[in-house]
Amino acid sequence: MTTAITHSPLTFELIETVIETLPVQSRIMVRLLLLQYLEPSEEDIQFIVEDQPDSRFMAGDQPKKRTSLVAAIHEVTGRIGQYSGFLRQKRERPWLQVEYLKKQIALADLTILAAEGLLTSKFQVDRTELKERKKTAVSALPKPEIRRLDRTLEQEEISEDDFHRERLLVEYQTLLRRRERQRRRLKNAEQEYELSGISSLQDHEVAHIWGIPLGSLSARKVKALTQYITALQAKLDEESASSGSQQAYPDLWRETLRVLSRRPTQRSIVTFIPGIERTEEALIEKLKTLADGTIPETAESGFWQLITRVHDSEHSGPWHSHARAIFALQRLFAIQSDSEPTLDELEEELLKTTRPKSKDDALPAHQPDEQTAELSEQALGVLNALAGEIDDKRTT
Repeated sequence: MTTAITHSPLTFELIETVIETLPVQSRIMVRLLLLQYLEPSEEDIQFIVEDQPDSRFMAGDQPKKRTSLVAAIHEVTGRIGQYSGFLRQKRERPWLQVEYLKKQIALADLTILAAEGLLTSKFQVDRTELKERKKTAVSALPKPEIRRLDRTLEQEEISEDDFHRERLLVEYQTLLRRRERQRRRLKNAEQEYELSGISSLQDHEVAHIWGIPLGSLSARKVKALTQYITALQAKLDEESASSGSQQAYPDLWRETLRVLSRRPTQRSIVTFIPGIERTEEALIEKLKTLADGTIPETAESGFWQLITRVHDSEHSGPWHSHARAIFALQRLFAIQSDSEPTLDELEEELLKTTRPKSKDDALPAHQPDEQTAELSEQALGVLNALAGEIDDKRTT
């Protein structure tokens, strides 16, 4: 009688041990398919280079002597590095989103808690009204409401305390909407991160690295996967027999990818690539407004899409498609890590943001009278030279 497993019996060490026991061609094939987690050895690369057919002799016998072996090894190593880096960045981009959004949701929860505390204690808002505001938060329009409040305050139709209360309720609904957006984004990022972790190298990509036709690759791939799964099944059966318990195993290839995807995500070293903003300084400033929530709500969703999407184009090519987003997300993550406000600090910031502006604040700052700048003697000489000399004949 078999029983369903409650946890995976596979481990990273077991997977590596089984792969090491495979024949050299199958071992290389499995490692290339799992290139996101396993790097081919120098011996594997040497075999790939020696196994590559010479394109000049595809229809006839292969030449016995190879030329430029060092260059061929360099080319294969470069292609492996390209695909490995691309797969790593493809997984790192959603991982950074997940880590950032988890912290932002925790911060949003704390900020909403601070707003609720102020509304119930300082402004005497009952729980029923808070519940109603929470229900209508998604459909609320903050800009018209804020303009209405500003107008009524300016016309002295509302007291400053009542204005402060209503303005904080508007901010409360804004916080609720922001948290809901972040939850949806987190769900999408987690799904993308999971999918990127269980995807193996595609056939045409393996063929490009190995330098063999797709027809030859298909047969080798089937053979390699069959040998790997058979060896892995035998190893698991051996361990089950020694422990005295039988288990039903899932799809061992998919389970292999799932176990390997638990490994920590490697961080990429990327540099600024124009596209989101023209300069790195402008990008950093805008990322700060996103992290602290001061970016306008109407611009926030569009900016989030810019810093998280795949930036693939005919100019950058596929190898840089994730680098632009990763740079922005890495800087955003660093900005977020520098700030950990407390509940009291959040309450103070909420009161400051929603407090009615005094008339003195609305008046423009006094500008000192500008003094006419006097030109130096050298500057006057330049101007006279440009103007030319006065024609004295016209005055006679």
